[in-house]
Amino acid sequence: MADKAGQALSKLVKWPKILLLGDSQTQGGYSEEGCWVSMVSDHFQRKCDVVNRGLEGYNVRWLKELLPALIDEDLAYECQAVTLFLGSNDANTPDRNPEHHVPLQEFEDSLIWIGQKLMELGVDAEKIIFIGPPPVDEELWRESLIKDGRPGEHGMRNEMLNDYSAACGNAAKCIGAGFIDLYSDMMQHEDWKKYVNVDGLHLAKAGSQLLARLLILKLESITQKCKQIFPGYQEVDNSCHELSFHSYV
Repeated sequence: MADKAGQALSKLVKWPKILLLGDSQTQGGYSEEGCWVSMVSDHFQRKCDVVNRGLEGYNVRWLKELLPALIDEDLAYECQAVTLFLGSNDANTPDRNPEHHVPLQEFEDSLIWIGQKLMELGVDAEKIIFIGPPPVDEELWRESLIKDGRPGEHGMRNEMLNDYSAACGNAAKCIGAGFIDLYSDMMQHEDWKKYVNVDGLHLAKAGSQLLARLLILKLESITQKCKQIFPGYQEVDNSCHELSFHSYV
């Protein structure tokens, strides 16, 4: 039996994956402020590997083109969940920032297209979670643009971000995916501006903690069949530890 355990332990164990797709809100998810990805990774240690594929400055149009480079059937098979967190760039006004702006209907249609492609690759709809863009502190964002030497009039408006969040919810409903309405979840608090950092656009630590709590609740439901990989140290039988490991492989 010990020989059998040794043979099993010679095989690479692959952790299930939680794949995060998005823009800088996701890319910065391991930072001190935008720590929501760190919190999710920590929560699912030894159950799932969290794979961060956030791309700063990208919109849904660009991500749509890159999708085949980000996930294929093999990765889809390993994914217990996939999140899609976009809208902060897409919601730029067309007259002020046409490079990033994506028209509202195209934004919604493209999210649906991405969701359907994920499903074609083998990711079940209930394993897909769309995250709507958060609100922006318009004054702070305008000041941040000016400091960076960019025209302040390129600032975003919450009126548009609210529309793009609603479009994200519509897309999720269309394909039967999950949805986190981060805009509404933040705006229901009178002091909602504490959830964005000093640039006015990206999540502050409080906002990251809020998103992590909301996302972990959904992910727990999706990944409930995922058990801890390998036994806890208290469970290892030191007289024959190979057998303890073998039962988890």
